[in-house]
Amino acid sequence: MDDELAAALARTDLAAETQQKLRNVRAVLDRDPQAHLESFALVGDRPHAVIAFGDPDTADLVVYLLHGIDTDLLQLLGWADAAQRVCADVIRSSVARGEPRRVATIAWFAWDSGTSVSALATMHATVGAARLAIDIDRMAVRNPDAHIAVVTYSYSSTLLGEMVAMELAGKVRTAFSIASAGVTHAASAAIEDAISRGALTLYATEGEDDGIAPLGRLGHHPIDPRDIRGVVVYDCDGGEAPGIDGSPVIGKAVEGHASQTEADEHGVRHTGYFDESAQGYLTLVARLTDAVNTTH
Repeated sequence: MDDELAAALARTDLAAETQQKLRNVRAVLDRDPQAHLESFALVGDRPHAVIAFGDPDTADLVVYLLHGIDTDLLQLLGWADAAQRVCADVIRSSVARGEPRRVATIAWFAWDSGTSVSALATMHATVGAARLAIDIDRMAVRNPDAHIAVVTYSYSSTLLGEMVAMELAGKVRTAFSIASAGVTHAASAAIEDAISRGALTLYATEGEDDGIAPLGRLGHHPIDPRDIRGVVVYDCDGGEAPGIDGSPVIGKAVEGHASQTEADEHGVRHTGYFDESAQGYLTLVARLTDAVNTTH
């Protein structure tokens, strides 16, 4: 995979934006010795990459982290930071509980998530679900004892719903739906069935200040995962949360729909869903730690 990336970086005929995406991949790999390229493809001028942090082949917990619409390798650096934090914080949380675990996280940039227009339908989510299922099935062969979790944000939660509806999520034990763009009626019924059979644990959250996520549910996938029977709903509007060391802390409220914390035009920073101090993020880390420590 590294050779393929190097060959793409050496090309002089690619657009400046494509070159920047490739440089972002190289930068993430260079700055973390534990990061490695799981897969890489350049289709036309659109590169896709899957980057792992930690060793998925020996991990007790493998976490796939998925982005939403209008996101590609131009935004990789922020998502890579989030993936690294999740990995490190679940390890720290496990150690604090006296039960050290091996953890790997995977920033999964192997799909075209589309735009706000295409996101009203399910086509991109359905294709992405099929691709993710292939990767997860391969991972399950490489590491059959791993607890596999999928963390979805915005439109990728629609992808998760399609995976379950198409019966492609059998290897996924734990999943998170964050600021969901919604799932179809068929996916809702399939998720409820999987939960009732004990095949899947699904957690869901959405900020009260998030005005974007509900718009995604105006299309062909109108069901809010928080309304599905058996889904565990947790808060992200600020308040008590489990700290990394196990003691309760007060987490920040999410502001808007952003995945990462961002500064506005006035320099004011607004807390994103994956901010390390956000109530929802701290809860995510705690529930992932629960997952790996209840199965090993």
